[in-house]
Amino acid sequence: MNLQFLEDLCDELLQSDNERSAILAALTDAELQAVYVDVLRQFGLELVIGVDDDEHSSWMSDSLVIGSNLGPIHASQTAFYAILVEMERRGVEEPDVA
Repeated sequence: MNLQFLEDLCDELLQSDNERSAILAALTDAELQAVYVDVLRQFGLELVIGVDDDEHSSWMSDSLVIGSNLGPIHASQTAFYAILVEMERRGVEEPDVA
């Protein structure tokens, strides 16, 4: 997966009235599992970037409130959930992520 793939997927998810992503549907099961890992890692990186901004992120009680980098966090989250839905639809197992 590259950044252009992620951007194209997010654009499709924003503009599409379809229940299924044509971009994800075109992937083989193995490619879908690889994209799952890549997007999960990207999602984690975006969360870390958001947390690293001490000026906008803080702990409230026992919850961490992330106040920056919200656009990339939400884009990664949306792409990740779309991938999960496609994997569930196909019956593809989630790969082990280390």
